[in-house]
Amino acid sequence: MFNSYEDLVETTVSAVFDVEDFYNIQVGQGGTYQHELFTKSGDKVATTSGGWRVRYQRESDKQLMAYLTNEVVFEDGSGTILVAGWIELESLMSGSWAYYPSVGVSGRYLGQTGFMAWRPYDLGKKDGAEVKLIMFAAAE
Repeated sequence: MFNSYEDLVETTVSAVFDVEDFYNIQVGQGGTYQHELFTKSGDKVATTSGGWRVRYQRESDKQLMAYLTNEVVFEDGSGTILVAGWIELESLMSGSWAYYPSVGVSGRYLGQTGFMAWRPYDLGKKDGAEVKLIMFAAAE
């Protein structure tokens, strides 16, 4: 069994960043946020909250690496999913999808693993992002 939420639209409820220029992010900068996830038809699916911080610059290619944490709480009370992982900021800025590992921690998602895929519309300029959330049942 798996749970699939594709073609979701993310909107920002609140966001606090210590980044002045999203095209010149530095090690140590980051932020916290609360978002809502909706279907394309406008039905609210979940509320998310979390944060991210640029932790280091990778020596091999000078890529800035950020760590993200995110809690997804479903509106229908069906459960909660935790999302956490590393992202290369350059790939995110280029409009590529970011994929983060996810684990179900309550309700029907308990014990499931999967991923959240996230792609902002225009990071730092236009609010919102495209989101996919895929969760798979634990092997028996």
